[in-house]
Amino acid sequence: MTKKMLVMFMVMGVITLMVGCDMGSSNTFTFIIDESYDEFITMGTSADYAPYEWLVKDENDNQTVVGIDIEIAKVIAKHAGKNLKVIHKGFDFLLEDLADSRVDFVISAMTPTPERAEIVDFSTIYYMATQVVLIETKNMDVYTSVESMNISNIRIGAQLGSIQQDYANDLFDAPQKQFIQAVPDLVLGLTSGQLAGVIMEKPVAEGYINNVTGLSIAKFTLGNPEDGSAVAVRKGNKALLELINDTIQILQESGKIDQFVKDSVLLNS
Repeated sequence: MTKKMLVMFMVMGVITLMVGCDMGSSNTFTFIIDESYDEFITMGTSADYAPYEWLVKDENDNQTVVGIDIEIAKVIAKHAGKNLKVIHKGFDFLLEDLADSRVDFVISAMTPTPERAEIVDFSTIYYMATQVVLIETKNMDVYTSVESMNISNIRIGAQLGSIQQDYANDLFDAPQKQFIQAVPDLVLGLTSGQLAGVIMEKPVAEGYINNVTGLSIAKFTLGNPEDGSAVAVRKGNKALLELINDTIQILQESGKIDQFVKDSVLLNS
């Protein structure tokens, strides 16, 4: 067993007794929190955003999902007295699935906005992260501010339906934009020279820097530093929202979320 695999099972084994297999779909994953539980609570996520959530192979070469948000969801499931089902979809489908009752809650490094709050209810913030622009290292002295990138002959990318897409539209009026679902495809566009920069959260950018040669974080930040990630539930689901908020408070006060972040960043490095 490699060191990376060992870390993965340390992260996943804190509260999960057994990781279940695919339930008929390559985008559905189950986690048996307690064998005495006979129900599942279902989480929606977009598992292409390490270290928050991403897909890996386990020791049996089966695909599973790991990350900060998955660990938080396991604790939520435990407090609800249920096992956990995770459904992986494109980010821009998540709130639609929640509103249509296909999932019970969504955790996907999602920033609550007034527009989103019109259709779902949000928990308290569970983690705050700075918004940055991932660029090629060779351009570190070229792209030093928003103004230096706000030019018409470059293209900036962000995940479709994300808060980063809002930042791209609000702050960069001159460049061309590319918005697609999969963050790895955006990074591929960056390394191939099709994009000058990709807007993402700092922990995500750091993961790519650790794994892809020639990438760096531009020396400026974007947005409101008080923005953060929250859990989304269906409008009016007060009981689940209260349980989630209580869980977040416990995890924050115990330092567990910080530990989930450290473990997930290490796993992704």
